[in-house]
Amino acid sequence: MNFINFKAWQSRCMVAASVLALCLGAQPGVAQTEQILFDDFSYTTTTQLTNNGWRVRTWEGGPGLANGTWSTNNISFVTDPAAPANKFMRLKANTNINGSTIVNNRSTTGSVSQAEVARVEQIYKNGTWAARMYFNDAPSTGPDGDTAIETFFGLTDYIEGAEPYSEIDFEYLPNGGWWTGSATPSMWSGTYRIVDWSDESNHGVTRTQGSLQGWHTLVMQVQDGLISFYIDGAYQTSFSGAVAPDYPMYLMFQLWFSNDCFDAACNTRGYINNSNYREYFEDVDWVYFEKNNQVPATEIPQKIANLRAVGTSYVQNINGNNTSSTPAASSRPNSSSRSSVAVSSSSSTAAGQQCNWWGTIYAICTNISSGWGWQNNADCVGIQTCQTLSPPYGVMGATASSSSRSSTPLSSSRASSSTPTAISRLIQAESYSVMSGVQLDVTSDGGAGQYVGWIDTGDWMSYANINFPSSGTYKVEYRVASLSGSVLSLDLNAGAIQLGQVAIPATGGWQNWTTVTHNVNVTAGTYSLGIYAPQAGWNINWIRITKI
Repeated sequence: MNFINFKAWQSRCMVAASVLALCLGAQPGVAQTEQILFDDFSYTTTTQLTNNGWRVRTWEGGPGLANGTWSTNNISFVTDPAAPANKFMRLKANTNINGSTIVNNRSTTGSVSQAEVARVEQIYKNGTWAARMYFNDAPSTGPDGDTAIETFFGLTDYIEGAEPYSEIDFEYLPNGGWWTGSATPSMWSGTYRIVDWSDESNHGVTRTQGSLQGWHTLVMQVQDGLISFYIDGAYQTSFSGAVAPDYPMYLMFQLWFSNDCFDAACNTRGYINNSNYREYFEDVDWVYFEKNNQVPATEIPQKIANLRAVGTSYVQNINGNNTSSTPAASSRPNSSSRSSVAVSSSSSTAAGQQCNWWGTIYAICTNISSGWGWQNNADCVGIQTCQTLSPPYGVMGATASSSSRSSTPLSSSRASSSTPTAISRLIQAESYSVMSGVQLDVTSDGGAGQYVGWIDTGDWMSYANINFPSSGTYKVEYRVASLSGSVLSLDLNAGAIQLGQVAIPATGGWQNWTTVTHNVNVTAGTYSLGIYAPQAGWNINWIRITKI
């Protein structure tokens, strides 16, 4: 029940396909016909994680307390004590909230910090979902007893109580709860048609009691009208019919605290009445998804072994994507280079240059030309990789000269030697991550491309992973057309942050375009940007955001 009440919280990947990738016709260890996601989380930093298509949550809100926080600091990569060449992704959650101080699902004293990692592409549905995870029955620090929830699941963007929606869950509650009145550790395996707790026909859930402390391989097999759950190769439960997933989802992991009723009478709730600090963690060894193939649960470990045997650490080749990475010559990063892409020994002169990577500034690597690296105790970007971004992003500063080229060509390198240092970003309106109600058509504005139209009252578009690199004032421009005039509204994180409305003048025709502007104040961070229609009757071609 990982409900997150916002209309569109993520997102199309904004990372070029060549980043952290070997552009190969087929990835090692992957059959030509297989479409898979595989990641064994052989990272050192969360930047490396996000560069391979993962999003780490940083905005507050549910599930859990309405003012609960989520932090990148709760994601780390730890060495496998049984196999030092291997790493796990660790998710942590901590709190010092006393349950007696929670009012209207908000803490009045203390704090809670939780963890969420999700894929940026909403494409996962039919096929085999699998992950190897380590569950804990007790906190690593502090008193026990909170309703901690350790999860592997899929979820769509959604509007509460409405389609389209899908959710599938493995949710482990080491301290029980969730209206049962029992403190026995329990795994909840479930699927949801829509977000509506009032009607049990909207979901199917099986609760399996008993400790799962330690490592387990979790598998969900999804096909049209049916989902089945397995743990360590053993069948658990299945659901069919309307509750089975019918819409593509994000693949996700979470660790969070619930304050839902512990027992049916709600005499107690999820947070214990104790203000001492306590912390839980879960580990993820690897994740695997294979599209449109029901891989027997007992065969998954061999699939992973085959990938690792040929040195594959990451693959995402679904729907025509062709991204993979293998460890560099050393299986463990060292202080001089942490590139996870095998590259030639080329070097480039990048004095005075930096890379504007979607609004975040990194150094240009001097020891590699493509991929991501590590120098001077910080992440850096290969100049060829940085050149794949279009202005205003990409290489900043003096023109680079390269003494040799990488032996791994980039698929879409652009030789942009310099770009303005001012932060400005153009977003095509049709490039939304998710929308409700609108349609696309070919625009005459500028001679090419599409616009968003057929906008009715209540329609919206959401654009994920929009980075505001510094706090302050931004000018937001909208290219719009309207027969008789209207109004649009701008927000962040599905309305959690309202940035104001803009009047749209009557332009006299649906293809008579004009630009309207307003200034907004935004705190530095990465958000889902929302365009909402308080009124109908307008078209939009693009949005431009400029720091002023």
